[in-house]
Amino acid sequence: LYLKYVRFEKNLSANSIASYNRDINQLVRFIQKDEEKDLTALNLSNFRCFLKHLDNFRYSNRTMIRKYSSLLNFFKFLEQNKYISVNLSRYIIPPKSRRSLYSFLSETEMKRLLENAYTEDIRGVRNRALMEFMYSTGARVSEVENMKLSDLKLGRCEARVFGKGRKYRTVYINKSSLFWLKKYIDLRNEPIYSNKRESYQESGREENKGQDFLFLNRYGKRLTSRSIRNIVRESLLAAGIDKKISPHGIRHSFATHLLQEGAGIREIQELLGHENISTTQIYTHLNIKKIRQDYKKFHPRS
Repeated sequence: LYLKYVRFEKNLSANSIASYNRDINQLVRFIQKDEEKDLTALNLSNFRCFLKHLDNFRYSNRTMIRKYSSLLNFFKFLEQNKYISVNLSRYIIPPKSRRSLYSFLSETEMKRLLENAYTEDIRGVRNRALMEFMYSTGARVSEVENMKLSDLKLGRCEARVFGKGRKYRTVYINKSSLFWLKKYIDLRNEPIYSNKRESYQESGREENKGQDFLFLNRYGKRLTSRSIRNIVRESLLAAGIDKKISPHGIRHSFATHLLQEGAGIREIQELLGHENISTTQIYTHLNIKKIRQDYKKFHPRS
């Protein structure tokens, strides 16, 4: 019932709902571990035990903040609907966020990653088109995963992405990304590939019917976030780049390079789809770090 509420009333993304579900189920399993209890038996004592139990997992600060947020909202829902009698939400104080500087690629490294890609077959062309698109648009991996052909406006060098908060925004496709997208789309429309896709979509799986996703695997199915992460990791190894960069790291590279070239923070916020400017301001810290490094490197008396 609660998950339906956050989906339709709070308008949360599928990824956020999945995270909420995992966090709540973790609490439920803990309560039911020793005795046959349900959430109506929840009280301050066993909730504090649960928080202590979480320490065993050594979660990151960011994960803990999300878990606290999930449970805080869940408890408010239970209290408002009289499922529990104790007002637990008043006792939840989320940990403070510790902002860390994100990993990103330099412009030289980004160029090497893209230009080193193997492009002698459709898989290689797809991977090049995928990474070019991520760097050109700064899109989140979940947004790339759910991109459809109908979202592309290649004549205007634009695309429409469905982002956080279930909102659409426009992103822009540069010349290099446009070239590789067109090449990939032409190749995937060849009979040997399009027949596989049609065969898969006619196999009775509801989630694929009428869903003409942009980036596909060899079976004609949508390329998943996990597959995209693997592609980025393998491409970094092939390019000889010794950095742990995820698809989100390419998004960070996109924003950092724009800022270094003089783009305004508000424009970057719009391109990234950040609701709050404070989320975007992490990139100003990245730029300050670079300025300090350059100062120490080039100032004659530093």
